[in-house]
Parts: sequence; structure tokens; C-alpha cells
Amino acid sequence: MTSRVISAVLLLGAVVLGLAVPAPTRATSMPAGFEVYHTYAQMEAVLDETVADHPAIARKFSIGRSFEGRHIWALKISDNVHEDEDEPEVVFDGLIHARERATAEMNLFLIRILTDNYGSNQRITDIVDSTEIFIIPMLNPDGGEWDIASGQFREWRRNRQTIPGSTKRGVDLNRNFGFKWGCCGGSSGTPGAWNYRGPAPFSSPEARAYRDFVNSRVIGGRQQISAAISWHSAGRQVLWSYGYTRTNVPKTMSADDHAAFVALGREMARLNGYRPMQSSDLYVTDGDQGDWAYYNHRIFFFAFEMAAGKNERYYPSAAELDADFTRNRPAVLYLLEQAACPHAAAGLGATHCGPLNDDFETGRGWQVNPFGTDTAVRGIWARAVPAQTRTAAGIKQRANTPSGQRALVTGPQAGKKANAKDVDGGVTSVRSPAISLAAGSGHRLRFSYYLAHNARASNADFFRISVLQAGTPTTVFEQRASAVERNAAWASRTVNLDAWAGQTIRLLVEAADNGPDNLLEAGLDDVRVYPVGGTAG
Repeated sequence: MTSRVISAVLLLGAVVLGLAVPAPTRATSMPAGFEVYHTYAQMEAVLDETVADHPAIARKFSIGRSFEGRHIWALKISDNVHEDEDEPEVVFDGLIHARERATAEMNLFLIRILTDNYGSNQRITDIVDSTEIFIIPMLNPDGGEWDIASGQFREWRRNRQTIPGSTKRGVDLNRNFGFKWGCCGGSSGTPGAWNYRGPAPFSSPEARAYRDFVNSRVIGGRQQISAAISWHSAGRQVLWSYGYTRTNVPKTMSADDHAAFVALGREMARLNGYRPMQSSDLYVTDGDQGDWAYYNHRIFFFAFEMAAGKNERYYPSAAELDADFTRNRPAVLYLLEQAACPHAAAGLGATHCGPLNDDFETGRGWQVNPFGTDTAVRGIWARAVPAQTRTAAGIKQRANTPSGQRALVTGPQAGKKANAKDVDGGVTSVRSPAISLAAGSGHRLRFSYYLAHNARASNADFFRISVLQAGTPTTVFEQRASAVERNAAWASRTVNLDAWAGQTIRLLVEAADNGPDNLLEAGLDDVRVYPVGGTAG
């Protein structure tokens, strides 16, 4: 689509909405003395030159358009850059706030060191060969151009979109994401405020573009991006989620993930000399990019507040920029090397770094009733936040889970009676995504579960886990019910999977109520498949 067509589309949208979309501001140069920084056009030229010089490992593409119609360019760096390989992915972005010019330059510096040193520096070569790296230099190109268009820095922060019913312009993109948008006093609902969150979640095209790109990296039900850094300035801090709450481990986060955040953040801060902290310890934010990325996709997302300039807070000198680039290089390389298993930094690699690590806080490709043969009419497996159900004998479905707030449960709602939403009518099943086991011995399956029922249950009722290989099920764990009251209590079990070494398998989980008036509930959480003696961190 040509720029003329884009402008026409924007104008048509403005007419429909009753808004005015002025012509895009175009900056031709940086303010005098700050030529070290790149305009949008100069950034485009750097990306094009990088691809021309390194076509085997660099590919330029757009993740979407800004409000004024500019491409939001990204560069992918990887050894087989035109293929979507089964490798961990890491994303870097900058200039989400327009005045934070150093952040775009940090991204262009990363592009240089990762491409120019490929093949000559073994550490960087190994990283590029084993990782898919995405760098988005300018997430807010309109705001970036407006910041410098007058020939002087405006210290502009927001994007440049028009606001219905207001003469003010611009949304703080880092308050416009959907998770906990406007919840907690960490943004403003007043147009023109420095942290104006916009009229609705994802009302800015730039936030939508980032969201859609991250969503697109879910392949086969699994998010491929394991870690991300968004560059900000200025404060010399390494920040991790959450921003919306000062609680270290709220229900929306698992203790293991928090441990990994802290371990990674502290080590990166040790390497770059910054101060590590939870984002909300700096100040509370809501609707921010990092909270959304972690909550929705379990991405280990960090915001790096870069160093301020001595004379110009948001516009460090060339020498100050170079010093900060040098500080951050080891921290970036360290995070890229942890991408295959961020939990290893917290000493959790032995059980968390295998081919499956699922706490059911996000969807990872499990399929309910995969063969279309289930007979249960209620109490169907669902990934959800369960509600407690109780009988006179005790709890039959627990509201608490071993980690986080979600689990796979049969009929997560409570209902008016304890047996209103339980399994009824036969079997409900759910199948895992494909799991590839390496050759050799030492493969283990570990999980938390419960099977609860009343005294009407019988040996015909069960909780079962089978391994599916080439469509053939083999039961590896089963618990049968009996005519007694059994309350819900989470327990952990470990199963040997060595019989399937070197093969691709799936897990089939079943719960069955085969009686006429039984009360039966089941739960499953923290399913991990890992090699014994695997990465220990």
C-alpha cells in the first residue's frame, strides 16, 4: 500500500469518526549537536543496510502501522532467518515513549553487535544460531518524529493520535495495554496527561501492533517468545513484573516465575550496574506492556531504564550513550543465553527446562474431547480459575491451586449445589500438545492432581493419564474411586517415560463418572516433562 493510499485510508477513518488526522510530521534532522541520534528515515536506512550486508541472518518486516501510517519496523536476526525454527525467541523494543531517544539507539547498537560480530565472535554466533531475535527500534515512530520536528527537542512522550472529544493528542502507549488497564491508580484518564491511558484498552494502533505481533508468535498452542526487554529512560534500573500491584507474588503470578524474574533481573543488574527491582517499587503502573506480556503469555519481560544524560535527561551525549551501550551489552547477551529456559537462573532448570512445562496460566495447546468420543454431559475439562464446592463431608473442588490461579479442572463453576457442575454422564478427556522426547533414558512426567468424590462413587469412576504414541494410548497413571467420601487435596506424582525415548508423544487425561448419581471432581496442574539430570541452572 502506498503512502498516498494510507493517507486516504486515515482521512476516511477520520471522517467516519468525526476526527481530524493532520498530515504526518516529518523530521529531516536531529537538533544541532545530537546528530548521533537517528530520525525515523535514518533508522529505516540502517535496517535496510543491515539486511543488505547480512541477508542470511537479518530480515526486515513491519508489525503494523502507527496512527499516522508509518510502518513499525522490526528486524529478525537468526541463522536461518527466513525459516520459523523451533528455537526460543527474544524481543527487544524501544521508543515506546517518544522522548526516550536513547532506547532506539540501544536497539540499533544491538543490531550492529549481533550482525557484525556473527561468525567472528563465538559467543554471539552461538546465540544467533540458537535463538530467534526480534528487534523493534521505534514502537512509537509518530511521537518520535514530532519530538524533533521543530529542530529542538519537545520532550514529547505519547503517540500522536487524536482523542475523541478533546483537542489534546496522544496516548501513553505503556498504559494502553489490556491487562489491568486503568485499574490501580497507575495511569490517568485525562487527555493530555503524561500518562494518559487512552479511551479504551488497545485504543492505540501501536499497542495493537505489538499485541498482534506477540499473539502471532503462538505456534501450535505455545508462545515461542520466552523473554523480552523494552528500553526506557532514564533511571538505570532493571524492572520486572508486576507494575499494577506492590504484592511480590499475587495470584496472577506463580512463585517459580517470581523466583526466575528476581534471579534474572538481579544478574542483569549486576552485569550492567543498574538497580534491580519490581516495577511497582519504582511506581505503580497499570495497563502496561510488561504486565500484559507476562500475564497473557508468560513472557519474562523486563523494562530497562537506561542512564540519563548529565545535561539533557532524555537525550544523553554521544559519549554517555556509548558508555551505556557498553554497560548493557553483557546483560543483553546473558538474557539471550537464558532464553531456552529462564527458570534455570533460579535453580529450577532440572524440572522446568524440559519439552513441557505447563502451569495452565495461559493456553498452551491442550484440546478438550480431542477424538469427539467423550460422553460426559457436565463437568467438562476446562482451564480456569476454579470455584470451591463443598459438601457436609468437605471440599470436593478446591479454589486454590498449586501455583498461580488457574488449573485444568472438571467444571470450574461452583453451581448452586456441590454436584451441579461436577462430572456427569461418563468420560471427559483433554489432550496435550505434542511432546518430543530426546533419545536416551531419564525422561520423567511430574504433575499435581486430585480426584474427589462422594460415597456414591465406585471403582468404575477414575482419573487417568495415558501416553499417546501414534494414536495408541498406554495408561501410565490411574486412580480409581470407591464408595467413600474423598475430599479434594492436591498431590504430586512422578512417572517414568523412558519407554518413549526418542519419540513424539501426547498426554491424554481422562476423568470419568460412570454412576447414576455420583459427585466427582478432578483437577490437574503443573504438568512437566523433563530429563533427569537436565539443566539445573
